[in-house]
Amino acid sequence: MWHVEMGSVCRRAVWAGGLCLVLAGMAAAQVVTVSFQNGVNGYNGTFDRQIGERDVDHKDGSTVPNYFLDGFAPNGSSPDAQGLVRFDDIFGTEPNRIPAGATILSAELILTTSRVGNAQTGGPYGVAGLLQPFDSKTSYFVSFATTTNMGSRGPWWQDGSATRPVGGYGAQAQGATAGANVVSIVQSWADGAPAHGFAIQAGLGDSTSVQVSTTDGWSIGTTGAPLPDERPRLTVAYTTVPVVRKTFQNGLQGYAGTTMAIVRSGANALIEDTTAPSDPERTEDGAALNQTFLDGVQFSDVAGNTSSPDDLALLKFADVFGSEPNQVPPNVPVTKAWVVITTGDTNANARSVGPYAAYPMLRPWDVTSLHSSFGAVNGLQGSDGDIGPVLASLYGFIRGAEVWFDVTAYLEGVRTGAADYGVSLQANGTADGWQIHTTGSTTPDARPRLVVYSADLRTP
Repeated sequence: MWHVEMGSVCRRAVWAGGLCLVLAGMAAAQVVTVSFQNGVNGYNGTFDRQIGERDVDHKDGSTVPNYFLDGFAPNGSSPDAQGLVRFDDIFGTEPNRIPAGATILSAELILTTSRVGNAQTGGPYGVAGLLQPFDSKTSYFVSFATTTNMGSRGPWWQDGSATRPVGGYGAQAQGATAGANVVSIVQSWADGAPAHGFAIQAGLGDSTSVQVSTTDGWSIGTTGAPLPDERPRLTVAYTTVPVVRKTFQNGLQGYAGTTMAIVRSGANALIEDTTAPSDPERTEDGAALNQTFLDGVQFSDVAGNTSSPDDLALLKFADVFGSEPNQVPPNVPVTKAWVVITTGDTNANARSVGPYAAYPMLRPWDVTSLHSSFGAVNGLQGSDGDIGPVLASLYGFIRGAEVWFDVTAYLEGVRTGAADYGVSLQANGTADGWQIHTTGSTTPDARPRLVVYSADLRTP
């Protein structure tokens, strides 16, 4: 385990995973990064365990160098197997601990794919927070109650034994290391919830569903991995400076300021085609939808016809800054901001390996703007002046999972005078569709939301 208190080398930033992540208005000395990994700098508080539908899939990670995770298939061809991992003694007043009540600015659960045969996966896999403890006796069928006719499905958010999944992993090659964003889970622990650990899972449905999770297994390094660098690692950046947290979501505390447009290219992504009988260009108001699919364009010929359409979302939150109690103070820098999108659960293909990305919009739009309304080339491109540089590009969304896009740079720009045209959410090199909850979702807490942290963390 290591602990770094930042200095002038990366001023106004937090160093995490080799990247200098800008945090607006923040003096680096007021951000602390800690990392927890068995065998590194004296830390040995990690405990992990594999559980699954088969007896052979129950083992402590300390007894093996790696184990396979896998996804459920209703016909029994792929038994579900999940990984549980806990990091003990990470909170407290001692050195190299996270103080209770700290504000978590980033948190990643970092896993390494092993090098055994077929260790690689196409994904996706997600991470949920456990809501009950586990130990060496915890099992898939006995330890977790279920409300479905499956008998059991391990820890799962719809059963109350885990949170909604938040972080995710997409395709992984042998030996690859990847991190999942678990900031909301670690924040709940800092705020006083028990730190029971994480569940790493492919996602589930019920026994009557068609396939709802990947069945491409994934072998990960455990706490028993011979090389410390290949064991599970939790890296957290936090501050103890007081931070104001605000959330904007239609239906929450009377807020109704979210506008969302689902822009669809239709069968041809390069020409205006509103009259095509089978798949015309069109835009839908997110308020009139419940769950819908985004998708990434895949061209089938040089004329612009597609085998996979360009379906994207435009999103804007009004009245974020102001002096009212539920607004963000306009005279204080935005420390962190996320747009949170929830993956759907009404379709077997709701999941996506990604990547999908958030971009700042540079053009005005409304819920009637068509795919052909932007620039000289249809759709949204940076080269056309439609969107700015990518804000966040994320992988691996399982059924029901929240996806946290870091939009700090966009919102701080708005605070300091940039025109606010919202953000676009669109495929970033994938043709794998992704089902999302919209502003009209019948599940209010799954509607798109904006989470904003602000504090004057500048040194005098």
